[in-house]
This record gives sequence, structure tokens and C-alpha cells, in this order.
Amino acid sequence: MPDPTFDEELERRLRLLEDPASSEQVLDDLPGRDVALAALGLAVLAVVLLIWGYPR
Repeated sequence: MPDPTFDEELERRLRLLEDPASSEQVLDDLPGRDVALAALGLAVLAVVLLIWGYPR
């Protein structure tokens, strides 16, 4: 049996995606801290992979 709350939320989000004039967002923006941590993690991973790939 489908959940009516889920169906209503899905319909609301689909309407938002289809309406370019809507100022409401489908999802909230990521917090700046999360974006910074992801960028830092990728930079650290790149350095580790470079060090691992070029042994002395």
C-alpha cells in the first residue's frame, strides 16, 4: 500500500522541477562546511594517490 505522504511529496517536487518560474528549491543547498570537507578530502586523496603511484 503506497504512502500518501510520499506520493504528495513526490508530486510537489515534480511540479517544482517542471516549473521554471518557481523560486522554491527541490532540495536544500549543501552546507558550506560539507563542501569544504569534500574538497579537502579529494585533495588529500589526490596527494596520497600521487605518493603511492610514484614510489621512491
